[in-house]
Amino acid sequence: MRDPQPQPARPSWLRPMTLLLGLAVAAVAAAVPLVDEPYRPFNFAAFGALGLFVAARAGLLPALLLSLGAKLASDLLNYRHHGFDPDYLPDPTVYAGFVLYAVLGWAFLRRTESPWKVAGVAVLGSLPFFLVTNFAAWYVKALPYPDTLDGLLLSYRMGLPFYRGTLVSDLAFAGVLFGLHAVLSRAYFPAERVVPRPALQPEVVP
Repeated sequence: MRDPQPQPARPSWLRPMTLLLGLAVAAVAAAVPLVDEPYRPFNFAAFGALGLFVAARAGLLPALLLSLGAKLASDLLNYRHHGFDPDYLPDPTVYAGFVLYAVLGWAFLRRTESPWKVAGVAVLGSLPFFLVTNFAAWYVKALPYPDTLDGLLLSYRMGLPFYRGTLVSDLAFAGVLFGLHAVLSRAYFPAERVVPRPALQPEVVP
């Protein structure tokens, strides 16, 4: 039996299967603070991969609404869970990092299903996220870092365990989301299949 053929393109945001996948992951990611801390995987979160996926398959605005909305819900739950401690209020630099994930997904993954490209863009998103958020931690003295280059480098060393969790979760969730989309769009949602970028045709000289 041949695969269903892609249907005529619809508006990029009108992708019910993509949006349902994104909503399901966003709901789970937002609810993680309800789980007792000893049972939470260390710094294992879906927000970056969610931004990559939804931006690539449904557009930039839905990606920002879902990923940032889920992160905000998670932060507010965490803030409440820790007795309204100001240290757990949303951090603007973290949100800026998640905006970058969505922009990268929209820019580089709209026309591809290559697992290598998906993994490469996930790494591309995680690295500046790590650099920016740990620079901010050094700058605002989240810990008593010295105001020197050594203090900045120390903040990066201290952040490496967090980066490991970020990178692993980005790769894992991106693999699941993009993989499920590829399978489901072939089997049940042909209108949502990825349309590859057309190859450039050689110019014919008369």
